[in-house]
Amino acid sequence: MAKRFSQLMAAYSTAVEEYCRELEWDYQRFKTAISDEGISNTELYLEDPNEGIVEKLSLFLEPTNQSAVFIIWDDVGMGKSSIRDFVARSLRDIPNYFTLQITDPRLTSFQMLRVISEELDLKDLPLNRMIVKKHLKNRLFELAEKGLITVIWVDEAEKITKDILSELRALSDVKTEDGLKCCKLILSGTPSLMAKIERYIAADPEDAAAFDDRASLNTFRLNRWGAKDIYNYWKLVSDYCGGANPFEEDCASVVLEISEGKPRTIAQITKLAIHKKAIQNFFEVNIEGSKITKRDIIAALEDHLQDLK
Repeated sequence: MAKRFSQLMAAYSTAVEEYCRELEWDYQRFKTAISDEGISNTELYLEDPNEGIVEKLSLFLEPTNQSAVFIIWDDVGMGKSSIRDFVARSLRDIPNYFTLQITDPRLTSFQMLRVISEELDLKDLPLNRMIVKKHLKNRLFELAEKGLITVIWVDEAEKITKDILSELRALSDVKTEDGLKCCKLILSGTPSLMAKIERYIAADPEDAAAFDDRASLNTFRLNRWGAKDIYNYWKLVSDYCGGANPFEEDCASVVLEISEGKPRTIAQITKLAIHKKAIQNFFEVNIEGSKITKRDIIAALEDHLQDLK
């Protein structure tokens, strides 16, 4: 067993690199394509399953749109962070948007205000909430008057407190003299985020206007992937890496059943299957060549579950 382990450790990178060569993939590109956390490259964001969100976000971010809060929600592993990175990358190509990302919202409300202030180049402000809020609102107004809309994106927003939500809501109310919103707020999180928003509105109905009232609340629940989406994702990865798609089409139905359509799990299974196939081809004569079959998917998962034990 120890000998086998040593062989695997010594050969692992070589095996994957050789397998990439078989597929005519760029090995360096493959290494950045999929992480243990799932889809790690914004170029591999699959738009089709959530095509509607692109249109809804485009409308929401349009400067004359008076809506100021947009909520994206679903279970862990559904691709909220991938969408955040995809949108942020896309907005970089549009000169009149500045996207500010907050990925760890476990802050006090005052800390949140200071983080946003620093991102907007407000340095060395005093430890006084009212002064910080005044400078921050003036900065948002100043940027908007220059034609720059600030987009504040809070990920894992189910973790924010009611006080933070109230402060963010207040920032989303800042307008130019022409009545245009200076700041757009996007919250992404799990289903508990929606429950928190509902409680917030119910507890303080006057603040409901900031969320465009419950009837027209800007929300988007992410869609799970189907078998066709999974296969298209494999083609996208293969095109990104520059070579052939190794997955047989009927593999998608197996991965769908195991993953329940969650993008993160799909990406993790994809990586496991590719690595399993690479090791298998390195140590054994494989009559099926470089193609990945349903049997390979199952074998890779069985090995993974055994390792976890």
